[in-house]
Amino acid sequence: MYLKTEKVVQLNFDFVLNFFGRKKLARKSSTGRDLIMITVGSIITSLGLVYFTIPNKIVSGGLTGLATIMFFTFGLPVGIVVLIGNLFLVFLQSWLIGFKSVWKTIFSVILTGVSIDLLMKVFSVAPATHDPILACLYGGILGGIGVSIVFRAGGTTGGVDIIGQIVNHFYHIPVGDVILGTNLLITFFAGYAFGPELALYGFITIFFSGRVIDAALEGMSIYRTVLIITKNPDELSWGIMEELHHGVTSIDGRGMYTGKPSNILLVAVRRMEMPRLREIIYEFDPHAFVIIGDARQVLGKGFVSLGDQMSPSRKE
Repeated sequence: MYLKTEKVVQLNFDFVLNFFGRKKLARKSSTGRDLIMITVGSIITSLGLVYFTIPNKIVSGGLTGLATIMFFTFGLPVGIVVLIGNLFLVFLQSWLIGFKSVWKTIFSVILTGVSIDLLMKVFSVAPATHDPILACLYGGILGGIGVSIVFRAGGTTGGVDIIGQIVNHFYHIPVGDVILGTNLLITFFAGYAFGPELALYGFITIFFSGRVIDAALEGMSIYRTVLIITKNPDELSWGIMEELHHGVTSIDGRGMYTGKPSNILLVAVRRMEMPRLREIIYEFDPHAFVIIGDARQVLGKGFVSLGDQMSPSRKE
């Protein structure tokens, strides 16, 4: 009996060691992936700034925009201004409201600031173009790609995002409103320093950068959500499941004008499947009422796995 108990204890002890050992290895692996992603994202962001927006005096808001104004007005290095400003904001946020995974943001802002000055001062990188349209377009695209990669790794690029979080914490003003207001203020300063035309180009950069970030984080709108109000829910739902191999959800509804119960079907499909779905709906119920909406992402069986959309550190 004692031998049996001792064996069970030993097995349990080995299980605990193996479990925590695997967790420790997984954490190390995810941390390594996060560092690589943040490094790549920060360098891409720096390339967009150095090759396109900074040499063309295009200010797209944020600390980098403010640093661009100070560079051409006072000759202060862009990277140093970005680095000092971001580190100050990061530590201010940590002191006032706390900040999870602060090391990722610190790593990102240091790498971005150093990369900008290395490219501009040490390697003396020449601008890729002097056409402001091309500069604001590709600067916005590269900036959006870089920032989204950092976001996917669980970090941030600092700047006005931190200001928004601090103001929201103390004054309950929405973060998006604070970021928008701060960027508008910085763009106004850019218009005063460089002229209104370059400030308008800055708005184009902000637009493209935001679109790229949304597409990278939430996906392109290649899915459709379809609500179908029909008198033949059983036949129609089976037709959809058999032909498109997608699940269908039935929702009980009631027509407010007639007061009669109605059958509502909800289905998510890919954009390319919409023509076939219309044919199926018409075949089973030509008088169905159909509402079609865009969906950024559809996560789950038959589409994209939810786990694939999680950053490595958040899967642990």
